[in-house]
Amino acid sequence: MIFIAKLKQQFSDYFYLRDDNLPVTNVEAWRISALRIMLVSIILLCAIFVIQSAWRSVIERVAYVIPMALVFYIALSSLLLISRRFYTFSAYCLIGLIIVAAVCFNATHQHQVLSMLGPIVMYSTPFVAFILLGWKLGVLCILLNIAPLYVLINQLTLADYITPFPVQEHANYYLHVILFVFFNVCIPLAIARSSIAAKRGNQFNIERNNILHKQAQLYHALFVEARTAKIIIDQKRKIIEANDAAYALLLSNLPTPCVGNEIESVFPEFTVNSSKLVVNRTLGAKMKVFELSAQPINDEQHTMVTIQDVSAKALLHKTLAVQTQVRQRQKLYDESAGLPNRQWLENKIALHDDQASGTLFVCAIKINNAHFIEQKYGFLYLPKILKKVAEILNQNVGERGFIAILDKYTLGIALTIVEAEKTKSAIHHIIASLPRVVQIQQLSMHIDCKAGVANNQSNVSVNQLVNNALHAVTVNDALINYYETGSHQRFIEHQEISILLNEALTNEELYVDYQPKVRGDGTLIGMEALLRWNSPVIGRVSPGVFIPIAEQSGLVLKLTHWLINHVCAQIKQWQGQGLQALPVAINISGPDLDQTDFKKFLINCVVEHDIKPQLLELELTESAKTQNIPDAIETVRYLASFGFCITLDDFGVGYSGLSKLTNFPVQRVKIDRQFIKNIQRDSKNAQVVEAIVAMCRVFKIDVLAEGVEDLREVDCLLAMGCASFQGFAFAKPMGKDQIAKLLNTSLMPNLKLPLTSQTASLVHKHP
Repeated sequence: MIFIAKLKQQFSDYFYLRDDNLPVTNVEAWRISALRIMLVSIILLCAIFVIQSAWRSVIERVAYVIPMALVFYIALSSLLLISRRFYTFSAYCLIGLIIVAAVCFNATHQHQVLSMLGPIVMYSTPFVAFILLGWKLGVLCILLNIAPLYVLINQLTLADYITPFPVQEHANYYLHVILFVFFNVCIPLAIARSSIAAKRGNQFNIERNNILHKQAQLYHALFVEARTAKIIIDQKRKIIEANDAAYALLLSNLPTPCVGNEIESVFPEFTVNSSKLVVNRTLGAKMKVFELSAQPINDEQHTMVTIQDVSAKALLHKTLAVQTQVRQRQKLYDESAGLPNRQWLENKIALHDDQASGTLFVCAIKINNAHFIEQKYGFLYLPKILKKVAEILNQNVGERGFIAILDKYTLGIALTIVEAEKTKSAIHHIIASLPRVVQIQQLSMHIDCKAGVANNQSNVSVNQLVNNALHAVTVNDALINYYETGSHQRFIEHQEISILLNEALTNEELYVDYQPKVRGDGTLIGMEALLRWNSPVIGRVSPGVFIPIAEQSGLVLKLTHWLINHVCAQIKQWQGQGLQALPVAINISGPDLDQTDFKKFLINCVVEHDIKPQLLELELTESAKTQNIPDAIETVRYLASFGFCITLDDFGVGYSGLSKLTNFPVQRVKIDRQFIKNIQRDSKNAQVVEAIVAMCRVFKIDVLAEGVEDLREVDCLLAMGCASFQGFAFAKPMGKDQIAKLLNTSLMPNLKLPLTSQTASLVHKHP
């Protein structure tokens, strides 16, 4: 298949069957194709008859036939070889050979009919001429064919004037067959090739005309009918065409007609080297701004000049520039208070710091009762108070310092103190000068101020210096607070821990330990879930550190949800393993109860894991504060109605214990560790515990002592009537695998805590 394809390709290339083939000469490819087709067809198709004729001439001893045939074949083959490089010469020679053949036919045959075949052969010359060399030679051949016409009419033959040649017996057959092949194969093939080329040329012209038509439409759309003004200039910078938009835009400034004028006559500023230019013109009593841009066209002999009216754009840029200047001023000025802002103060500090000879201090003065003033007098009065205070400070500080507003409640003063030992007295003098009452529009408003002070001795940035002062003013409620690196560092550490704790919730860094709860005889009655955190960044973090941070940052809600879901899944796993089911206590904070969807989440979690609500014990810390106590009571009662056990944790450490004991459906009270420690020796703690136990007995509430670390404390509490315990005296917090072994009644029947050495080995033995 590859050989055949390659052969076809070579055949097509040799005969120039594709009109896109470009020969070396300037002759069309189809003319060379027609010439080669005629030559090859003559050589191949007539070969059989010429060979047979030559063979007969040998037999009949007609000697001139073979030399004549060889001469014609050599001539035809030579023309074929030079047909591409010397096409015109080859075409003329072919016509000449046809004429010579016609003369030979007429001269070598005495027979009247055969001799007349020569003039008939000459009738083919116009066809060949028109195909190969054009109409001029074709017309000439038509005129020359008058001679063979005359010969035919008068039946003239050259054999009458020369010595006659001997004729073969079958000459009539050979001559007619050769003429048949020539007139019916060779010339028609050449005509067919010319016709195909003409058809292709016609199709090409049609496609070209369509392209030109589309280009004309595109020209009209992009130039003539374009809404953008455009002018075309030549290499001499003369205008050769302008569209309607150009005349409409430039009005009287563009002469009509403008063709032939130089572009400089319209725009003198637009020189040879200008590729883009903005010019101003007054048209129709209006100032116009035009943007000129020059772009060479494809032929590189013409250039298109685009003219755009950018008057509105220029006006917009000018307006924006003015607004930018205004915004720059606004960035350094607080319009509500009529005072410079923090950015202005930082700029002044940065410029003044390099020139100051003493120590630079920044004092942040905050109005403590700002919220009260806003609520009582309205939000518009506070900026006026700040401005009034700033005026008073400016009278005392003068040119020594710079005063600006740092935020809506705080003023900032930057001043340089040469003598460091007088720093505190200077700051106290400034704060003492502040008024206690400010008169605004016949209203006397009491203000309470405090200050935070920071200096630049630590070579911190200006921004950090101001931040230090703002941090110092919020550390505590003292009248004047001086910035300390340690307090700020602790604040940063708390923020970093808060960020890491948020990441820990998604990175599975949290886990749960469980501390058993027992009766006085050591019988296991439940456990408390204790959240633990092992950070890959800062290591193990104590709950006493990250729980308060979580409460401050609002992450405690996410922690509670995670803990509830995790504990429910663990209880379900233990039940699936056939272990004893005991309730697990979870600490619930005040913010958890403030969430309207908390009870829905808790119930859905129990239902999803298919466990009983009685297996979850909700421990409410006595110190937990709720924003809406009635809603919190309703939530707890709703959960208790579903079977959740409600426990009051840390009982006795706060002031709302008795109120919660009576309002919440409490089923258990956990006495705090501070009342349990050394109870056998501390009579006051013993009396408090006895009172709590007696009160709980009245309300039929179970009492549990937490933090029990000594069995002597257990004996004392049992004597007082406390029956449940939790603490190191019985068991430390354990992992889920160790708790699973405690719950395995088949492994440890009749288990009692604390563990003996034998049972401890079973619990701590790895599976």
